[in-house]
Amino acid sequence: MTDQEQEGPSRRLYALSLLITTGVLFGLIFSLTRLSITGGVPFLAFAFWQVFGAALCVLAYCALRRRLPRWSPRHGLSYLAMAVTGGLVPPVIFAFVAPKLPAGIVSLTVSSSPIMTLLIVLALRMERFNLWRLAGLALGIAGVLLILLPETSLPEPGMALWVLVALAAPLGLGIGNIGAVRLRPPDTTPVQFAAGILCLAALLILPLMLWVHGAWAFDGPLDTAQISLLVVMPTMGVVWCFGMEIARVADAVYLSLFDYLATLAGVGWGILFFAERHSPWVWGALALLMLSIWLVTRTAHAVTHKREN
Repeated sequence: MTDQEQEGPSRRLYALSLLITTGVLFGLIFSLTRLSITGGVPFLAFAFWQVFGAALCVLAYCALRRRLPRWSPRHGLSYLAMAVTGGLVPPVIFAFVAPKLPAGIVSLTVSSSPIMTLLIVLALRMERFNLWRLAGLALGIAGVLLILLPETSLPEPGMALWVLVALAAPLGLGIGNIGAVRLRPPDTTPVQFAAGILCLAALLILPLMLWVHGAWAFDGPLDTAQISLLVVMPTMGVVWCFGMEIARVADAVYLSLFDYLATLAGVGWGILFFAERHSPWVWGALALLMLSIWLVTRTAHAVTHKREN
């Protein structure tokens, strides 16, 4: 779909539909990760196979369309920068903390990604300072603190440390949101960009897996843990392709909002899969985060005119 075809309300609806779908699917990944890791899949093996499987799915789509990723020094550097920030750090961190935290709590940490994206955008002077966005930023930080500080907010007080570790993932996502908008070469489609990023991310995670776990490759019978991993592969591929398409038709802050939707979806999926129950502090944090997203986006140019493919 071209930019001309997406003018006005149809363009906004297109971006919003992509945003909602991406958020719901990304939220599902947290529960599938927990099912897989607690079921016995080594965390780095899970991180590798989900990215590698996603890369294969997206490459297969590119091959069917006869538009494989372009490779040149310029393309390679763009892929590498995105592979490190968005393709390596978040999957490894999420896989590492999955058995240590409820899936809903892990998804809540992702809600700090839009905050980090906005901070980076302001620091790089990619947009002007806005008081409403600052207020939204403050509420988002308050929401995260509601999870970390009260002793009764988490099932176990010791989990606060793992929440802090998990926050490294949304930092990578925040940087990746900027890169998705700024780094895609003009002769590369969003799907080609996603394929190149996932390929390099898999190559980066592979030696880590071999060093820590050895050559793990679906050992034993096909159980719930391994089926969950198989489901994550195409899901991750769709998330990346849709995310890159959102970056094409919108700005970085708008792209980051799918993490808020992933938070909502992640809490819902956690209740569905694991019957998780959260304290009033967590629900209060969720309410603050939703108010934060409204304040951050109320004056945003949610969908801007972008370059053609």
